[in-house]
Amino acid sequence: MKVLLTGATGYIGSAVTDHLVAAGHQVVALTRGAEPRPGRGWHAQSVGDTADPASLAGAVTPDIEAVIHLAPPSGDADTDTAVIEALAAPLRGTGRPFVYTSGIWVLGATGEAQEVDEEAPTNPIDIVGYRVRIERQVLAEAAEGVRAVVVRPGIVYGRGGGIPAILVDRARRQEVPEYYGEEGVRWPMVHVDDLAELFVAAAERAEAGTVWHGVGESAVAVRDLARAAGRAAGVLAAPRAVAVEAAAEVFGPQFADALALDQSVSGAAARTALGWHPQRPGAVAELVSGSYRPVEVFGAPDGPETDAEVAAIRRLVAEVEYAQQNELVDRFLSVFRREDPVWTTGHGKRLSGFEEIEAFTRKVLPGAAAESTAVYDVERVLFLRPDVAAVNVRQQPVHHDGARIAGRPEGRPFYILVKEDGIWRVGAAQNTVVVD
Repeated sequence: MKVLLTGATGYIGSAVTDHLVAAGHQVVALTRGAEPRPGRGWHAQSVGDTADPASLAGAVTPDIEAVIHLAPPSGDADTDTAVIEALAAPLRGTGRPFVYTSGIWVLGATGEAQEVDEEAPTNPIDIVGYRVRIERQVLAEAAEGVRAVVVRPGIVYGRGGGIPAILVDRARRQEVPEYYGEEGVRWPMVHVDDLAELFVAAAERAEAGTVWHGVGESAVAVRDLARAAGRAAGVLAAPRAVAVEAAAEVFGPQFADALALDQSVSGAAARTALGWHPQRPGAVAELVSGSYRPVEVFGAPDGPETDAEVAAIRRLVAEVEYAQQNELVDRFLSVFRREDPVWTTGHGKRLSGFEEIEAFTRKVLPGAAAESTAVYDVERVLFLRPDVAAVNVRQQPVHHDGARIAGRPEGRPFYILVKEDGIWRVGAAQNTVVVD
């Protein structure tokens, strides 16, 4: 299909462009100016501005086979109503799709209900006050021969952006991670690339007059997100709660209320009916060891293949951390290759061969995290060969609440990883204590 995409230059729009193109579609990006934007993957550009509905009169040309409206609301209900009219009118009687982007904030607080679905009544908070009316306007186009669809994304993360990036920035600036409102607040989350795939599925096969929740994780504790954001910012401290009133002084009252909104929302319907399969790492994992914490990479070209290998290496190091923190002997041993691994511990003990490593681990790991533990962050990766990588890791001692233990030295693990049967494993490891 040839798809007109509003908001194509934005955070979500960039991901949707990538996935539309990957699925074989042509993207016509609606842009304010005609200047070329090389490297975007667009088939063409159409000039128009969603803040000026009159400028959209010729945007939906006869060859446009679908419209995905990702541009953010203007803040003026009349303007947004006129935009929907301008984009939808040329599609009437064609059966072609019009996909509108709303959001789960139109549901309001879900209270004690768990994983509310698309049938739940709306109760929009102030920041999205009139968006339900726009949803109804879009869905009414189904009666006019438009395959009208509404997608309500959860809180979007991934690619280092979205609201979680605000948490990371605040943690860095304040030197302590923050969350807003009550400790029990939960956010429905979705990775931007998973969400992009939902938009493709909605444009390709969603039925007219349907609403879909774009939610990968139904209810992630914001306190956990805050702790992970602190980790991404290099701030190891227990998260602190910020009252909504205080948050309003920073973000404004409407956005502060949104950040403190407690929700549990299901995305199951899209999985069942549209075959949507969100599969990227969860929000906490992405903050801790994904796109929000850059890694220096050497010896490999920039590109998605290298990104995928670095992500796999970070998952291995995250597995080391998880196994250490939870005293899981077998999971810790699973990170080593079976053939002749070597390990020099932080105390200088040299272990040769899997049997020695296994015997040592079974002796020392149980009980090792009783009083404290450590976090592990990948800092540099050097690919010696496509299947051999040297990895620098920063190891910091922490209390069980995630706060850094003052006065205790860090470690600098160094791993030689080998990729065997498509899986990275530790071939050699050495941990050196940092001494000032």
